[in-house]
Amino acid sequence: MLKIRPWPFSNEIVNLQWLGNVTLKNNQWFIQTGFICKGNCQIIDLPIGVLPILKIGVPYQDGIPLLTQKIGTLFEVRVENFRNGRISKAIDVCRRLNYYLHKKPELMIQNIWSFESDEMIYHIPQTEIVRALFGVNKIMSNALFRPNGLELLVNRVSMSKDQLAIIDFLDDIPNSIVTDDFARYFGWIFLHPEMKKSYASVQSNLYGMMVRSSNSKGIPIEVAVPKMKGFHLAVRGIRHNNEVLILEWLGSDIVDPPFRALELHHKSIKKRIYSPGGRKTRLSNKEKNEDYLLNENNGERSREDTNQPVIETDPIQIAFRHLPIVNRVSNYEQKVNQGDEYISNVGSGGGIKQNIVGLDESIFGGGILNPLEFNSLEVTKTYLDYGLDKFMEMIRRLANYNPHLRVNVTLIYLPLGRKFSYLADGRRRICAVVKITSDLKKSYVIEVAVPDNHSISTLIIPSLEDIHMDEVRLSFLLKGLINKGGSWSNQFLFNIPHLKLKHMHDNIDRWTKKLLEMV
Repeated sequence: MLKIRPWPFSNEIVNLQWLGNVTLKNNQWFIQTGFICKGNCQIIDLPIGVLPILKIGVPYQDGIPLLTQKIGTLFEVRVENFRNGRISKAIDVCRRLNYYLHKKPELMIQNIWSFESDEMIYHIPQTEIVRALFGVNKIMSNALFRPNGLELLVNRVSMSKDQLAIIDFLDDIPNSIVTDDFARYFGWIFLHPEMKKSYASVQSNLYGMMVRSSNSKGIPIEVAVPKMKGFHLAVRGIRHNNEVLILEWLGSDIVDPPFRALELHHKSIKKRIYSPGGRKTRLSNKEKNEDYLLNENNGERSREDTNQPVIETDPIQIAFRHLPIVNRVSNYEQKVNQGDEYISNVGSGGGIKQNIVGLDESIFGGGILNPLEFNSLEVTKTYLDYGLDKFMEMIRRLANYNPHLRVNVTLIYLPLGRKFSYLADGRRRICAVVKITSDLKKSYVIEVAVPDNHSISTLIIPSLEDIHMDEVRLSFLLKGLINKGGSWSNQFLFNIPHLKLKHMHDNIDRWTKKLLEMV
């Protein structure tokens, strides 16, 4: 995991309230991020490369997000034409929806895109549009603010008359992100005229405003909203009357790629040449460290490393209306020994230490920091089809018919590392964590997605009245779930009060009534 630094809040629990202006310091782009601590708002400048994990309405402690404690609930939106909308300023929309920006100019002047659907008005920060559509990893986030940023990531991109796309990535693109999914996504952004125009507009609008103003306090992000029609959108947001403020874009079926197949070139794609030589193995009594600290010295830069580590984050789901075939073309060879193993102690090993990492653009031969990359992209054939529809309808009825209850809904991806972490089609399995608060108590309702007809009860546990402790408990619970192959850990549940709700044969009204009696 990555700990955000600088972190002036000690061990306090704070909330990421809003994203603000971008600023240029020491030839690096930063985004002003507003956190609420004890009722006060403090702005921190964070490198733009951290954009993929900056989600509004998420509590943090010691620089780590508490993902089960997000504010807001789930909304599903049918969008007829994304371009049909208007731009507003954050201060005007947030004031109307009782969402406080604490009189911070850097936050209040941000652009919000407002559009209508089914007699509802939806407001989404343009920073969130950019994060969701274009900031899927560090490489894409940094390239956003460079002239011709997409072109600087490739040697060539082309498409034939029979809709075969060819993408040849630069050698310095990290090996770990050159996946089939990223290639499909990149091809869509690069070869779809509306998407490429929208991506380039972030940089052109930014530089235009830099020329016209002193920009001493930074510049708000502005994007040309792409003309995308007839798609569904899943979001996390907060509602006031007939208006919804979108805090997080979760997934969509927005993608209609202009190519049917894709030919992928990169130096990491190699043809294996097998030989009878010995296979080297290095033993170490040291554990691999997976904790990283974000560098807070603005003058230091990352070194170039095509084998940099990748952090798996809660992904944004992008459903392709048709999934192009990817052919990985090998222009290089790799020798693979198949003989007996031998042990070698040559090398530095894997010491346990805090890894200070950079998220800026790497410098060949001049950087000193280890670089880090994110994987926050899940390309699928279907959009949020997890079999949770009836559960979500039940939760909506519970909230609508019981206004004395405060209901937050968060979709959580199960921990990685076990077969149950994934569905049969390769998608990561999710669960819904619903926090229900009344005047008397607070409870969590956990419903695991089982479109594969796996049998598992809805679980209800009480809050510990401490969101950090609740986060720890829920994380242990979900880790135990995958370790048990999709069953709740009785050993863990033995130590905490809980209820299990079976509802297989209940209609929604009966299901709602049973849950209300338990919370």
